[in-house]
Amino acid sequence: MSPVRLPAWAPLLLCLALSACPYGAPVPLDSPEKGVLDERLLGRWVQRAEKGPGFAEVEFRAFSEHEYLVTLRGREPYKPDEESFYRVFSSVVGGRTFLNCRDLSEDSFIPAVFELKDPSVLQLTFIDDEAMKPAGKVKTSRELRRFVERHMGDKGFFEEGFALERAEPAKK
Repeated sequence: MSPVRLPAWAPLLLCLALSACPYGAPVPLDSPEKGVLDERLLGRWVQRAEKGPGFAEVEFRAFSEHEYLVTLRGREPYKPDEESFYRVFSSVVGGRTFLNCRDLSEDSFIPAVFELKDPSVLQLTFIDDEAMKPAGKVKTSRELRRFVERHMGDKGFFEEGFALERAEPAKK
């Protein structure tokens, strides 16, 4: 029996869909009301497969004045799209902007740092699940925020991350 070949975008889809790689917090870093929309994120972003025509697509839309609705699609030729939906809002911790990503089918938050390398490249970096083990069971946003502030400079606290390319700006 030959090994199962996953599409090149599968690691992105799996990471964002609460697989074992990024840390999933029981609480966000802040309350959604503190979130600020960054208009530069709105629109479609893609991570293309290194080989072949498959890709993952991330679309940011304004949900409210404080939150985004994010759709993650995995695409492969001749197969139906795989989709996940997230409510997302921002928090600033230690001078870095985090996105609190809540999968609408789950009850946890994935904190992700975002940086725009230029208007067409979005870098996303997640907290490593292992790096959060010393925090134990975090019960409040304040506890989570304090732990992240103290440890975000530690080696290995963040995973390598990945870049997305702008596919299409938001429609006005």
